[in-house]
Amino acid sequence: MVEPQAIRVAHLMRRPLPGYFSIEGQFELVRRFLPPRCHCETWICPEFSRGVFPRLRNARAAARVSADVWHVTGDVHYLTYHLPKARTLLTVHDCVFLHQTSGLRRWLIKKMLYDWAVPRAAIVTVISQATRRELLSLLPEVEPRIRHVPCCVSPEFTADPARPWPRTPEVLMVGTKPNKNLVRMVRALAGLRCSLHIVGEPDGDLRAALAASNLPWRNSPSLTAQGMAQAFRDCDLLAFASTYEGFGLPILEAQATGRPVLTSDAASMPEASGGAAVLVNPLDVASIAAGFRRLIEDAGLRSELIERGHANAALHAAPRVAQMYADIYDELNQA
Repeated sequence: MVEPQAIRVAHLMRRPLPGYFSIEGQFELVRRFLPPRCHCETWICPEFSRGVFPRLRNARAAARVSADVWHVTGDVHYLTYHLPKARTLLTVHDCVFLHQTSGLRRWLIKKMLYDWAVPRAAIVTVISQATRRELLSLLPEVEPRIRHVPCCVSPEFTADPARPWPRTPEVLMVGTKPNKNLVRMVRALAGLRCSLHIVGEPDGDLRAALAASNLPWRNSPSLTAQGMAQAFRDCDLLAFASTYEGFGLPILEAQATGRPVLTSDAASMPEASGGAAVLVNPLDVASIAAGFRRLIEDAGLRSELIERGHANAALHAAPRVAQMYADIYDELNQA
């Protein structure tokens, strides 16, 4: 059997804004577990992805990167403009930009990030079937080139024995951006015996909801990877009833740790959970409250979700996902 030849792979990355490191963390993991034949180097955009001209300058700068295969890792889709199409891979994480903008700005972002950029890649990977559906609603002609490569979970998140269920369980909530839906989740918990650990900085609306709920809470404005893994070990369940996600990585992190999950029946989250979570309507406080009561009161349900969650997390192990990318690099290198 002929061994695949060595490949020089360029990971083309955005210049991250403060607090935006999810893509960086994912591809750091992928690089750690790529097979030795994949010699991967990281290139970071010289400018933040804001406005037309910084994006065009980033695209021109990317054209000078030398490699056998170019992988645009997300958010900066427009880097494909001047790359060799036959050897370019683009990863699309979500279409959130189109949900956050309107009018002329939305039209321009759609053109620059999707209409003009996506067709310039030989292969397009999506991290969820939900993202696939959204992308195809915009560009149905790219369907033959789309592959599904999911997010991966870090080995930092290892199975931790469930503690005896406490009288006051700790509910972990990750992220405080509007789509994370924390105000509704806090309102849903009012009257239930629990405490909260919020990762992120609460805004005024969230602080008001917390004050009205009378729930004990603490927050960690930011955590290292090790600190985040410890937060999952310290909690009793994860609440992640977000209104929109391209994937929903905290679901996997909780499952890998052995913690039951409450999440949304919307977007990519049912898929990410692998059927091993309590699903709720994220826009309905009563639905969220009912889900919390089920998790808090039903020990058998918690045990079942933990067991099934471990199996789902194993499907997203970093070495497995890295091999999926390596196989695509091999395919493109033969173009």
